[in-house]
Amino acid sequence: EGIVRIIGTQLRPPPPDSEARPVPVYLPALEGELPADHKTAVSYHVPLTVEVIAPDAAKDSLSTVKILLNAGTTNAVEVTCTLSTAFGEFAPSESDNQQGNPALWMGRFVGQVRMQLGDATSPAQVPRVLGDTISTVGRARPAPVEGVEEEEPAPNDNLLITVLNLMGHDTITAAYHDGVRPDGGKVDLESKGRLVTDGAIAVTDEGYDEPVELLHVGEKLFVVVTDPDLDLTDERDHATVLIKSESGEEESVKLEETLSHSGVFTGSFTLKAKEKPEAGNFNPETPQVECFFGDKLAVNYLDEAAGTEEGIAELLRELPVAIGTDGLVSAFSKIFGNQKLAVETQFHIAESYFELFKNNRKLERKAETAKSLKAGRRVLKEIMVDFPDPKYLPRIAYLSGQFSQELKDWNDAASSYQTIVRQYPNHTLAADAQYKLAHCYEEADEFDRALEEYVTLAATYPKSPLIPKTMIRINDYFYKAENYNIAAKVAEKFMDRFSDNELASRMGFRWGQCHFKAEQFTKAAEVFDLFAKKFPDDPLCSEALFWAGESYRGANNVSFAFRRYNRCRWDHPESDAAKYARGRLALPEMLAQFEAEANSIDNDN
Repeated sequence: EGIVRIIGTQLRPPPPDSEARPVPVYLPALEGELPADHKTAVSYHVPLTVEVIAPDAAKDSLSTVKILLNAGTTNAVEVTCTLSTAFGEFAPSESDNQQGNPALWMGRFVGQVRMQLGDATSPAQVPRVLGDTISTVGRARPAPVEGVEEEEPAPNDNLLITVLNLMGHDTITAAYHDGVRPDGGKVDLESKGRLVTDGAIAVTDEGYDEPVELLHVGEKLFVVVTDPDLDLTDERDHATVLIKSESGEEESVKLEETLSHSGVFTGSFTLKAKEKPEAGNFNPETPQVECFFGDKLAVNYLDEAAGTEEGIAELLRELPVAIGTDGLVSAFSKIFGNQKLAVETQFHIAESYFELFKNNRKLERKAETAKSLKAGRRVLKEIMVDFPDPKYLPRIAYLSGQFSQELKDWNDAASSYQTIVRQYPNHTLAADAQYKLAHCYEEADEFDRALEEYVTLAATYPKSPLIPKTMIRINDYFYKAENYNIAAKVAEKFMDRFSDNELASRMGFRWGQCHFKAEQFTKAAEVFDLFAKKFPDDPLCSEALFWAGESYRGANNVSFAFRRYNRCRWDHPESDAAKYARGRLALPEMLAQFEAEANSIDNDN
């Protein structure tokens, strides 16, 4: 009889003050008979791992079994499990007489799939993050649909990761069809699991990045809770924290999820000076927490789905409130009554800092460059804090991506642009972000991924003014890969659609080069002739005439080659191409052609 089991997982935090990474822990099977409704606790931060014990399916070292995973929020995921002893502990007796392959001897198969917060509309496959090196055991793919023919894996399938979409309250079901049993029957075995992930709480700076050690009256308290278990609906959910002070403040406040499925909850609260705070008077419209100089604030979050023995965990952060505050002299300040005007002003300031940053960097003014970079990013953080509306996120992500791209931090830039194209595909910045995303992958030498993103731009935004540049980059990709036939087709489509574009002459010349490199000399000659006719005043015209002659010569059409070389030296006598054309005219076959044409003229006379 076969056995299927979802392996319980936890993410063990490093020791305090250690820079080590958290360690994934795979838990052994529980002893004794489990209740029918038992659900194995799994951590969101560790790939979902399933074990199948089926000795009758282990016929050789390449044997596999398939399981079906479903969390009720998306199409099922099919995982092909391979023979493995990973993620398990086995007694010495089980390792005897294994003939070099313990997993084959035991009939133990293992498969993994990554989890992602999502709902029924979330994609089952997501792009691999730039620099991602995490590997999983087995192979996951979207489950086949009945009646739909299965497609062969594409060459670039490694650029996409199949994920199991789920939310905090979902039940994960792993199903295995056991078709060979002692009683001769067939049974569908199931194992169930649920997300139980340790949450985390932090009091940070205004960017929700770095933790702070001291609070100041008059400034803001920034709280962030990370807990995937709390992503319960298709909308932005909430986490509740309790804020208390030694002086008597006690408020239960709600943090809002940053996106509909991020599992990250943030909130900011102004620290209002009051010597004797009044508990329970919190107003969400004007989020303020009362405290006084020298006070101590405690921020408490109760994680009701934690990996502890009790199943719950109380997370606490305590910080002192400074006795005084630093004064700041400002020439003037402006408070906008209109939020739209305030946000636009902030964005214009951030964009101005970006231009300063680029110019200072070009002039190699290191101090000024760092200053403008810091100032620009600070303004973007202020927008996020003061106006936490998701509709501003695309512009913030776009500017952040530009800063990172200018610094050649391709990973960070790609992440910013991905936020726009994946979550806001209809935004006015989406097409430009898609182009810049592809460019980041190209600069990072991930050319296959760059090509995929360029093709996505052409298919998703066919009317974008960036399409000509995109087609040029696609052409460059195939030309450099020496796939001249496809490069020629891309160039031909470009000339059909964008023959009046400022880059048309460059692409028209490349079109001829593609055919010449593919040794399609007659086609190359026709394209170079077309170039000379359409772009007679272009600097490349002399080159086109010369290469038209080369193409005709390659096609053994000496007469036409002779005429193109002559036209090149007559029409563009000072060009480098004319020098080469004169050299070609000195070839024996060209001299013979000259004599033939001269005799033809004499005979006509």
